[in-house]
Amino acid sequence: MSLAIAYIKKRSLVSSDAVIALKALIYSDIFSYPLTQHEIFERSEIKSQDVLQPALDELVQGGFVYLINGFYMLRNDKSLIEKRLTANKKAKQYLRIARWVTALVRHFPFVRGVMLSGSISKNYIDEQSDIDYFIITAPNRLWICRLFFIICQKLLFFNRCKFFCYNYMVDEQHLSITHRTYYSAIEIATLIPTYNGTVYRVFHKYNSWVQQYFPNAKQYNTQHVPHKQSIVQRVVEVFFNNKFGEWVDEKLMLLTQRNWQKKMDAKKFANATELELKRFTAKAHTQEHYCSIMSLFISRMHQYENLLNIKFKHAFADMYNQ
Repeated sequence: MSLAIAYIKKRSLVSSDAVIALKALIYSDIFSYPLTQHEIFERSEIKSQDVLQPALDELVQGGFVYLINGFYMLRNDKSLIEKRLTANKKAKQYLRIARWVTALVRHFPFVRGVMLSGSISKNYIDEQSDIDYFIITAPNRLWICRLFFIICQKLLFFNRCKFFCYNYMVDEQHLSITHRTYYSAIEIATLIPTYNGTVYRVFHKYNSWVQQYFPNAKQYNTQHVPHKQSIVQRVVEVFFNNKFGEWVDEKLMLLTQRNWQKKMDAKKFANATELELKRFTAKAHTQEHYCSIMSLFISRMHQYENLLNIKFKHAFADMYNQ
């Protein structure tokens, strides 16, 4: 280690509040996304805005964080702000599309709740972004519900995911998310309910652990979120609310499992960390996005720990390995 770095390690210690703020900025920097002070507050466990401002001033004055036009970032790159503002504007346009799609899928059998996740829930849409939907279904009918999503995607969206990507599906009896990491927490905290606000609120109760990461995050006001069950949905469900529906749902799950086993070799299928094809959940993330983001996040936190002689509070590596 050079004398210069050793000197920085000695002299560049920051307060515990600054460490908390820095953690939020490290994560957002992975996505090249500058944050406002309010966003840092919502994405951290800082006690108050009054505490946060001095912490951010400390980081800026120390040269660890840049403040440009009201945005905080780890890189002195104004183009990141321009990119963000353009993506924010596009996200508003896509949000209208997502609400239109929700108005359609709420008629599908056994859909009990619809929420937006992924980039659109962070108010960010670029050329690579899809509209991701987090779907809550009735118990033991998830795969019948998913079949209607597949049919809709093929017939109406020509098998494209740009505006219609059913990102994650769980049933009402399995709402608790087991991967309790920073990544999962921010995904849950930023979900946007578009159908059935009651299910959205229940989902948050089952995942109250998110408050350990983001006690300042506010849930969406669901007053104007549609919640009435569709008559079309009720009629179609009559045909599957029986032993036949039970049999069909299980067969659809087994068929999907076999199809994925054919696409992947047996070892890769068995060890896939982001592939869940169970009776109560359907998640087919094969790009290992979760793993790569968490690995990068942990790596960058370690770099700052070594550079600033600090220690982040949560044992992220341990949580990541759960």
